[in-house]
Amino acid sequence: MAGFWRRVTRRVQRRRRSPRSPSAAERFAYLRAIGCANDTFLDELSRRQEEAEGVAPLRLGAVAETYEALSTPVGAMVRALTAMSGGRYLELARRYEALDRELALVALQARPVGFGSLVVWPDEPAADRPDVVGPKAARLVQIAETGDHDVPPFFVVTAHGFRLFMEASGVQDLLERTRAAVDLGGAAGLTRFSGSAVAAILGAPLPPALLDALERATRLLVERSDGAKGLAVRSSTVVEDTTSSFAGQFESVLNVPPNGVAAAYRRVIASAFRVEALRYALSRGFVDQDLTMPVLVMAMVEPRASGIAYSRSPDGPWRATVTAVPGLAQSISEGRGVPDVFQVADENPPRVDETLPGSRPAALRCAPGGGLEEVPEPPGAGAALALDGPEACRVASTAWSLERRFGGAQDVEWALDRSGRLWVVQARPLRLPAPRRTAQAASIPPGRRVLVRGGIRASGGAATGAVVRLADPTAPGDVPEGCILVVPATSPRLAAVLCSVAGVVAATGSATGHMATVAREFGVPCLVGVGDSVAGLADGEVVTLDADARVVFEGPDDRRAGPGAGRTPPVRRDPVRENVLRLLARVSPLTLTGPASAVFDPGRCVSLHDVARFVHQRAMAEMFALEDLTPSERRSCRRLRWPRPMEILLLDLGGAVAPGAGRWVSVDELTSAPFAALLEGMMDSRVRWAGPVGFDLKGFVSVVVRSAADDQRYGEPSYAICSSDYVHFASRLAYHFATVDAICGASVNESYVRFRFQGGAAVAERREWRARFLASVLRRNGFTVWQAGDRVDALLPKRPREELEDSLVMLGRLMASSRHLDMLIESPAVASALSEAFLSGDYGFEKVRQGPERGWGP
Repeated sequence: MAGFWRRVTRRVQRRRRSPRSPSAAERFAYLRAIGCANDTFLDELSRRQEEAEGVAPLRLGAVAETYEALSTPVGAMVRALTAMSGGRYLELARRYEALDRELALVALQARPVGFGSLVVWPDEPAADRPDVVGPKAARLVQIAETGDHDVPPFFVVTAHGFRLFMEASGVQDLLERTRAAVDLGGAAGLTRFSGSAVAAILGAPLPPALLDALERATRLLVERSDGAKGLAVRSSTVVEDTTSSFAGQFESVLNVPPNGVAAAYRRVIASAFRVEALRYALSRGFVDQDLTMPVLVMAMVEPRASGIAYSRSPDGPWRATVTAVPGLAQSISEGRGVPDVFQVADENPPRVDETLPGSRPAALRCAPGGGLEEVPEPPGAGAALALDGPEACRVASTAWSLERRFGGAQDVEWALDRSGRLWVVQARPLRLPAPRRTAQAASIPPGRRVLVRGGIRASGGAATGAVVRLADPTAPGDVPEGCILVVPATSPRLAAVLCSVAGVVAATGSATGHMATVAREFGVPCLVGVGDSVAGLADGEVVTLDADARVVFEGPDDRRAGPGAGRTPPVRRDPVRENVLRLLARVSPLTLTGPASAVFDPGRCVSLHDVARFVHQRAMAEMFALEDLTPSERRSCRRLRWPRPMEILLLDLGGAVAPGAGRWVSVDELTSAPFAALLEGMMDSRVRWAGPVGFDLKGFVSVVVRSAADDQRYGEPSYAICSSDYVHFASRLAYHFATVDAICGASVNESYVRFRFQGGAAVAERREWRARFLASVLRRNGFTVWQAGDRVDALLPKRPREELEDSLVMLGRLMASSRHLDMLIESPAVASALSEAFLSGDYGFEKVRQGPERGWGP
């Protein structure tokens, strides 16, 4: 007895564990939820595409808003389909989640917040990962590990440390609130955002964990560098030195005392939010949340000379360009003064084949108590070069070695200490356009006065525009678009306006400075080091700058073609629009083939649009495959009173019958528009319900034989599951099954009619001929049809309500008139004749009944 109860208990437990199949009402509710979400998705997709392709400015938050507007309804569709199917389609849910993560990582350029060390040393595993330490530090790690070049000792405060600082201090929340409240596309909004960000960062304390890690690393760095008294704290942003250099956009704090590293760290972080840095970032397609900032802390080198070397000269790949100044090279990168320039031929051994002495009033050196100081050059120093020939060749050889190491031209920052040791403190990819014309090839239009001749080509090309003189290059503000900007010195701060000016002329500066790098990124012609001749360029005067020929002459010159010649006005980048378009490009493609295809599979979904289509199609199939009702649903069914010999039970899902209707419902009491349309067709007076449509002895015998062989129950009740705009009608007419599933609602995207027909009592070939008749009629009425043997599947999606209701009237006629046709059809020709008769309005096949002499027979 005990064994019996154990078996009963196990059966009950198994039943409890098995998922409950949703009722018809629940399935319908999920179907409507899917339809509503699909409508929302398609409407949002259309609206967002129209906005992105328009000209109206987009808010900075448009990227995140678009992502939420498109991802949210598709996620709701996936969850509803899973519930509707009783827990199936888990593979689809996983595919949606993968696509959603991909959108966040690729389209939104979001970077996952992981966990890791707050501080990393060069010999640690994560030290060469740009996403952790930034590209600048990762390259220094790769240079140091070869042992071929000297790199000062350093450590990196990682991206994890940056995120901890921004989150724990509350700065990130403040930035998000401010960003949502202002328009970063306007000058006022950008200034307000920048001011809030910089003040918040400079005033925020470091979290205890980060402060402790930074102080311990600083003490260890001082020990490893023989008691260095000064440290360099520099940015190593994750987007720096990539497709955009961000050259000079972030602050480097040099000769920092060990007890000042925490404050210098905040200064470097804050520099990413200066107005000029934000303008540059936006113009290059980045927004502030992309600027994750690892920070490099390096032992300070106190150099005798330092500078920047290009492994390939802007004038040609056969030589390197080495620029040098006494003391620190920051004066080169910031454009203060003109450095010595050495053109070193790539020969064996290397040879200096051109030397251009610079001009500078003072050298920049480390101050005894920390920070920097300008030290006037001694009398007669103007003739003394910062390097001799062998030293210049040594620097060039280092640049060539790094070029071989990284497989491309390099921009190398170097320092030579008083002992003669050559240090590499930075290397980045060097992207130079091909050399164009030379000064000797200059051609001045006749009668034009040359205003400037000479100088150094920092960025090639030619441009025409009105002169705008700017006294302070470190505070450019807003300058007119398409102008020729004239400045006393180059400055990285000018990057904020390089996206809008036509060209730049500077009295001092270097072709290897930060501004020159940015000018080449934007394709802006730039001539530097022209000296006092800038005085000849009057405000408002229209001039032509030919940086390749190293001249500026009066008036326009339409003969100049190519990049720079047509830069008035220049094309301004719209990074928010670019990001929205990139997002839409990953959301909108529709690649899934038809639902009947073998590749109509969750794993084939490559976009959210694919997922939405898959869900919508499978939801219709789930509703269409409704096979049975629960006992409570059967008890609540009403009976239809109508003038045809067919029993129909009706389940009202809401709004299908008039209020007050009883257990028996008349046709007049129906308020379900699609069901009423279907019945209208079935009750058409031209459809014959009484008597046979025709008689064929072979067909009749096949029916008798098949009926005796098969256990088919003719005359079972048909079920109609309805709402005001929905019908699911499953009927059994004359030994075949026919099912109609339709929504005729206000939304075209949600509406459809689906039909399936299968079976019969005749032999297989006659059933197949009847299926051909049905398929022909359905195709001629706009349905997409799939036929296999005696089975016909047809779909009419996304049509206006009135069109679908007309199709349901047609389906009602077709279902009623096709009963017993498998007895009558004795060849494909008869099937074709019957379809033509039906399409002509002969629903009772009167011509067919009159015999072969009327042309329908074989």
